[in-house]
Amino acid sequence: MSKLSIFFAVCAVVCQSEALKLRDPKYGVPVLDPMYVPEVSVEESGIKITARNFTIEGARNATLQDFRVDFDKLIVSIQFMAPQLDFRGKYELSGKLVSLPIIGKGDFNSTFRGLIAKYETQCNFTKKADGKTYLMPLDYEMEFEPEFVRIYFGNLFNGNKLLGDAMNSFIAENWRLVLDQIGKPAYRALGMIVHQILVQVANKVPYDELFSDTD
Repeated sequence: MSKLSIFFAVCAVVCQSEALKLRDPKYGVPVLDPMYVPEVSVEESGIKITARNFTIEGARNATLQDFRVDFDKLIVSIQFMAPQLDFRGKYELSGKLVSLPIIGKGDFNSTFRGLIAKYETQCNFTKKADGKTYLMPLDYEMEFEPEFVRIYFGNLFNGNKLLGDAMNSFIAENWRLVLDQIGKPAYRALGMIVHQILVQVANKVPYDELFSDTD
C-alpha cells in the first residue's frame, strides 16, 4: 500500500454516501448525515449569532475533489463539493446585519447549493499507552464557496411580520453579503463533519500504518 493510499481512503470516506449514512464500527466513525450540532456561536462585525440544536443534511452526496498532505508541516488539506446541504434548527441573533439593525430568536432553515468546501487541519504526533505513535488532527479551518444560498429566520423582531418579511427578503436578495458576515457558524459546523471522521480514524490507526510504504 502506498504512503498516501490509506489516508486518501480515509478522506474518501468523508465523501462516500454509505460511509456517511452508516456508522463504521471499525474506525468508530459516527453517523454524520444527518449531523446534529448542539451549538455554534460567533460574535463579530457588529452582530452576535448562535445556532442551536440544528441538523445538516446532504453530506452523503458530497464528492472529494482534492486531497493534500504536507509532511513537513503536518498539515492536511481536503476539498470537496456538495450539490446541496440543508441546515435546520434554532437561532438567536442581535446586532447589525449589513448595517441594518436585526434581532430575533426562533427557527431557521438554510439551503446551500453547489458548495465547494476547503478544509485544513494542523496535526501533531502523539504517543499513546500502547507505545505507538499517532498523527492527531488539531483545530481546523473551513472555507466554502456556494453557487446559491437561501436563508430564512423565523420570528424576527419579536414576531413583527412586516419587519420580519422585509428582512428575509433583504437576506434573499443579498445573501452573499449576509453570508460574509454570519457564515462562520455554518463553516464551523460543516468542518465538524470532516474533522470528526479524521479524528476518529487517527485515534484508531497508528501513524506507521496510516502512512505505510510497504505493499
